[in-house]
Amino acid sequence: MTWIEKARKALSNGSVIVLAGRCIIHYEGRAASKLGEGERLVIIKKDRSILVHRPTGHEPVNWQPKKSKIEFGEEDDAKIIRATRGNELLKIYFLEEPEVVVFDLLDDAEFEMYASEAEMKEAVLLEPNLVEDGFTPFQEERRAGRVGRVDVFGIDREGKLTVVELKRKSANEEDVNQLRRYLEVLGQEFGRKPRAILAAPSVTRTAASLLKTSGIDFKCLTPKTCMEVLRKKRGLDFHV
Repeated sequence: MTWIEKARKALSNGSVIVLAGRCIIHYEGRAASKLGEGERLVIIKKDRSILVHRPTGHEPVNWQPKKSKIEFGEEDDAKIIRATRGNELLKIYFLEEPEVVVFDLLDDAEFEMYASEAEMKEAVLLEPNLVEDGFTPFQEERRAGRVGRVDVFGIDREGKLTVVELKRKSANEEDVNQLRRYLEVLGQEFGRKPRAILAAPSVTRTAASLLKTSGIDFKCLTPKTCMEVLRKKRGLDFHV
């Protein structure tokens, strides 16, 4: 089977096609461009979008969107791919027969972007009720002597000074001890220990026991919940 036959069959079957080889690229449409000879990857996806990648960098150097009309052919010694969409034409001249690899890929999963700890803090500052009703933050990254910085410092609905420490993964014993050290330092500074809340998606059994004996509250807060808050506040959609 020739490269053209293989590529045409894969295209008609809705497969993903990857071609590799030395090529020259011409583009005509909103502008005009020419990319000289070089070794590149050409990826044709199931929706007939096409991307040309150089050996470095994550962005394609040329591309055409989905539902492009894609044709394979030969002119003189060149092996050619034409990708047309409206008045835009991407023409790829392979200087020798390209390597062709075909994949039958299935991917219907929903893409979800979850928040980092910094973004969780941003979400709490935007929506303090994520911690609890009536919580009012007034400082972030508040220094606790030489021990470190607490994520969010504020007051609860009863006016008590409250420290909130955020973790994007299950909180463990060391996370609780870290928060206890913050409380010791801040207690010396203010003459009394502030109230403390550890906010995380979950907590280990040992950490839960230590929280109870230390008088520290636990709030179940997930990166996904925080990202949903950020998405609404920023007016963005992270789902693709």
